[in-house]
Amino acid sequence: MNGESEYKDKILLSIAIPTKNRHTFLDKNLKSLLGQIEEFKSIIEIIVSDNSDNELTENVVKKYQSLNLKIRYKRNIGDIGSDRNVAQCFNMAKGKYVHIFCDDDIYYKNTLPVVLNEISKKDYGSIFLRPYGFYENHENEYPLNLPGKDVSLGAEDFLLRITTQITLASAHIINKSLIKDINANDYCGTNLVQVNLILDAVTRSKSCFYFKKYIIAIQKNNSGGYDLYDIFINKFSSILKSYVDKKLITNKLKKKIECKKIKCFFPSYIFRSMYYLKEDRSNIETKFKILHKYKCYKFFIKPIFKLPYTFALIWCFFITIYGRLINGDIALLLTFTKNIKKEKIFK
Repeated sequence: MNGESEYKDKILLSIAIPTKNRHTFLDKNLKSLLGQIEEFKSIIEIIVSDNSDNELTENVVKKYQSLNLKIRYKRNIGDIGSDRNVAQCFNMAKGKYVHIFCDDDIYYKNTLPVVLNEISKKDYGSIFLRPYGFYENHENEYPLNLPGKDVSLGAEDFLLRITTQITLASAHIINKSLIKDINANDYCGTNLVQVNLILDAVTRSKSCFYFKKYIIAIQKNNSGGYDLYDIFINKFSSILKSYVDKKLITNKLKKKIECKKIKCFFPSYIFRSMYYLKEDRSNIETKFKILHKYKCYKFFIKPIFKLPYTFALIWCFFITIYGRLINGDIALLLTFTKNIKKEKIFK
């Protein structure tokens, strides 16, 4: 890609960051962008939509504006909520593509130019930026990039490939030019505004793109304040059903997506909730009611609720390994098995 020349006077990518009272994380986030954006400044805009109740976030923004980082800053009058903050980010964006980028996440070094090079070539519905988790230092904890090719996929194959991380906003770039008629505010109320936008763009596109290499560093154990199971089971399922009802996806695809989340997403969260966070076992199990109909639930999830601690730990450990394998996360599996001590496995 020839830097700025190909998209002179156009915004190719909007990186839109919703935030609230997390200025220290935002500082690291913007620093990761500053180091990679120089050649592409005229085709990228950065948006910060701020729900904070103090001036610290604004001060961080001013710091990077003074370093010639092009940031459009919106200080909200009061806290408009996380959903509306995400929706506002998307609606404000002027770029052809929009990346809703969580304030505590980081573009790994030298990856943003690679992303820009790819999205300048073709009209994709959505681009998956493969994420990896880190605890302290995102560079030292970068996983091994095993051999494999980035790939262009049709809608159904793409949705199945990204199933376990479809709710992770930072992992997705959305082609806004395909869904200009959509008002993101219409999707508020689920904590999953980005999922609707991804599904809208993907189901209107001919192809999507999946990066095999790891692009985005995700700060681990740094979220909360919501009912994980209600959102990722009930509300997520209701979103999928709405797209089935509109005949944009099939019921068969909905089932495949929900079964893959059962196999690859939920086991470690359940174990952590019960044994480390001391949440009520029966209450968590009740949250899975709408998934009881699937055979995969009975095999992959139910034993974790029914078995005593040691056996549940062993079962969950092997299910997690299996989930990593079928999800293609071999490098993350190697990282997982390195932290084999049981007190650390699912924390």
